[in-house]
Amino acid sequence: MIKKIVLKNNVVLIMEQMESSGSVAVGFTFSSAGSRFEDKGFYGASHFCEHMLFKGTASRGRRDISLFFDRIGGTVNAFTERDSVCLYSVIPSSEKNLKEALDVMCDMSVSSIFPEEETELERTVIKNEVSLVEDDPEESGLDALAAQIWKGCPLEKIITGSTEQVDALDRRTLIEWYARRFSEGDLTVCVAGRFDESVLISALELLPERNLQVQNHQPGKVKWNKGLYFKKADMKQVQVYMLYPFSMPLDEKSYYALTVLNALVGDSMSSRLFECLREKYGLCYSVGSYFTCYEDAGFWGAFATCDQKDAVDVVRLLSDEMKKICVEEISARELETAKEHVCGEEIMGSDDVEFVMKRLQRCSFMKLPLVGKDDVLRLVRSVRMEDIADLAKKIIDESERAVFIYGRRLSARQKKMCGSFL
Repeated sequence: MIKKIVLKNNVVLIMEQMESSGSVAVGFTFSSAGSRFEDKGFYGASHFCEHMLFKGTASRGRRDISLFFDRIGGTVNAFTERDSVCLYSVIPSSEKNLKEALDVMCDMSVSSIFPEEETELERTVIKNEVSLVEDDPEESGLDALAAQIWKGCPLEKIITGSTEQVDALDRRTLIEWYARRFSEGDLTVCVAGRFDESVLISALELLPERNLQVQNHQPGKVKWNKGLYFKKADMKQVQVYMLYPFSMPLDEKSYYALTVLNALVGDSMSSRLFECLREKYGLCYSVGSYFTCYEDAGFWGAFATCDQKDAVDVVRLLSDEMKKICVEEISARELETAKEHVCGEEIMGSDDVEFVMKRLQRCSFMKLPLVGKDDVLRLVRSVRMEDIADLAKKIIDESERAVFIYGRRLSARQKKMCGSFL
């Protein structure tokens, strides 16, 4: 059973009991933090603060934090997105472990002290991470993509910040951002596994009251940049993205229809894009589809990585396959395969407390009803052909399409030919 409670300090607590589990996952989501909320002088601050959560509090040193989770065989980690920061742990289930883990995580979220020496050491670590992202074609491609399709709005900002922006963040600025966006900002705690609810409530109610002015943030108007774009990068291949925007929030029916549509088009080995671009024509190793959702905007689309000489053919085939979704009837077998693929992933993931915890986070963030495995399976299997067709026609709007080609420089002739298919 899933339960949601708003505590007296405005912390939101969402729980799913899994009585047969021997572990529990706890996720603190700070949705007032993230790169999209950062103004000049604070670029990269959310990600920097995420790192500093692990570097010591008023009552614990850096090593005390890591040793606690290591001693009990648990894990603790964190990540930063454009619209949130998440601190989470997975631990063996017991009342003692849960109490102590919550004590540590609450301490990290409100009492981190940003030791000066640790801050400077971590600055170097983060700059190395920035360089690592820049050297990774997939990661740098996604950052370049965001900078283009969201150009002119907060979603264009790099999650890590640039090396120069990281260098510009002083300790005082980081402490200010942490106090406003972590200690006082919007906090949702999602828990999945076997646990004592009273232990959770007792620990979380001791946290400071959340600042509603920060909680009810306005992220800013989103601007979608449609069209065909090229960006040269020092890599051996070319990455092609073909994307279509949609409005948020999605209702429950549309979300599960989109999940099935995505599986049918490019999220499995039997999907249309895999069959066409890889199996039939052998144009690429990596090909697929995906969708990304933010508070006030989202997009769905296809991607493929190929040799420079094949870029024109890849653009043509991606465009053809997307158009077919709107004009060709989906077969019953194809639909059934896509639905059962999604269901299979849910069934396998439902034994993993971290998977379930993150499902709760996703539903909460997207303002979807909080549902467990059985309801997810029911909702996926209830998707009909007409639901897929209606959604595809709504999303695949050629007049709003964005195509981004990243990697080796294309010739003027290749660029012109790419444009002729759009």
